[in-house]
Amino acid sequence: MGAPLSLMDGFQLPLEGGRLLLREKRLWALAAAPIGFSLLAFAVAASVLIAHAGGLYEWATLWAPAPEATSWYAWLWVGPAKAALAILGLVVFAVIAGLGLLVSFLVANVLASPFLDVLAGRIELIETGVVEEDAPTGLIGTGADVLRSLREELRRALFFLAVVAGLALIGFVIPGAHLVTGPAIVGFAIFFLPLDYASYTLDRRRYSFRQKRSWLMANKPVVVGFGCAAFLICWVPGLNFLAIPLLVAGGTLLAIRNAPARPDA
Repeated sequence: MGAPLSLMDGFQLPLEGGRLLLREKRLWALAAAPIGFSLLAFAVAASVLIAHAGGLYEWATLWAPAPEATSWYAWLWVGPAKAALAILGLVVFAVIAGLGLLVSFLVANVLASPFLDVLAGRIELIETGVVEEDAPTGLIGTGADVLRSLREELRRALFFLAVVAGLALIGFVIPGAHLVTGPAIVGFAIFFLPLDYASYTLDRRRYSFRQKRSWLMANKPVVVGFGCAAFLICWVPGLNFLAIPLLVAGGTLLAIRNAPARPDA
């Protein structure tokens, strides 16, 4: 399969996952849980941001100088400078608010991870007739799966936040660096989303983080295609509330179609 076709196949996987969810009514209850967590987390985050918007804006603009005009002609530069600083302050405030909403989305991901792990397993069973898993069965296995899904999703969320926060800080501190760090954050998100949503399937096969990274690099075209579609879905108002189960369905298809049953030792 050539690279352009693989890229397009990857882009279509979230849509294919959505069609699968619509077709298989037995998956609806599992898909409803993460949607509920997303709505709840967003409502809490939005309420906090609205309630503290004034104080947050003041904190976000503490760094900004306050130029004063000492004569009428000084307004020739003070006026534009004040306008530019006000616009920049709004941009900084919007970035902080966006990061707050992103954190709420990641919290919803972590809370919903046991449901998403089961959802990914059910989709794999529908698609292949068997669930590849390296874990004990019964109550012990179920408890281990819940703890594993929570632990691994929390690790991924913290890893994502650490990288994004580091890049955002560099862009904020170094003048002009945002021209590089902004696209870098987008590029990182495009690679992270396939890693995150395929990991429910890869974790059951006991893929380490290094092996997942190797898998990403070995399947770059299809991974980038999926990541671009996932990134767009996460930013479409309304559709982003459905994004978690939609992307888990697509990520499961991505993993079972582009990964071996067991990682190499």
